Amino acid sequence: MAEEEPIIEDIPLQKISVFTPIIYVSIVIGALIVFSIFYRRKRIAKLQVMEPFFPPDLPKEIYLQLKSQDPQPDEKVLKAALIRRGAEAIRRLLKLRENNQYITLLYQKGSIGDEFFDRFKLALKIQELEIQELVQEAETYKQGWAPTFMPVCQEVTLNEALRRRVNAIEDRKEQLAKEWELYQEIEANITN
Repeated sequence: MAEEEPIIEDIPLQKISVFTPIIYVSIVIGALIVFSIFYRRKRIAKLQVMEPFFPPDLPKEIYLQLKSQDPQPDEKVLKAALIRRGAEAIRRLLKLRENNQYITLLYQKGSIGDEFFDRFKLALKIQELEIQELVQEAETYKQGWAPTFMPVCQEVTLNEALRRRVNAIEDRKEQLAKEWELYQEIEANITN
């Protein structure tokens, strides 16, 4: 058997311009840029409509009002307001980090929706940026104050949490005392 030799036909080559690939690449890049612009606008609009995870940050608003006053208050007042703002930011960040594992697990199981999970992640990013902003703000008052500023804010946060727990115990004590008195009255009425 004789081997068959492949038949090679002369296919005419078409000549293309050098500008054709350049035009193609520019059209693809232009389409990607337009898509990116519309996607970002849509995402920003979605974030603006999203309900905040926490109520308004009153210590932050107070600090910003004090800082923007025309006759600026004493530096000690501004530092105290900044520490109060830092304590609130740390409290919120601790709350978010504490719940991060559980919310992620619930999201993976499908118990919570995408919107809630996105709100949670956005709140976490906002609080981390808030902490960075606080550190920068602390550095404006005194160079090198940031390393001691954050522990002071943490201490204020923990003291407030302890105060809330003690007040809750006292409230619970009063409630149990009222229930005990009511129980005593009912028991006295039953025995009579």
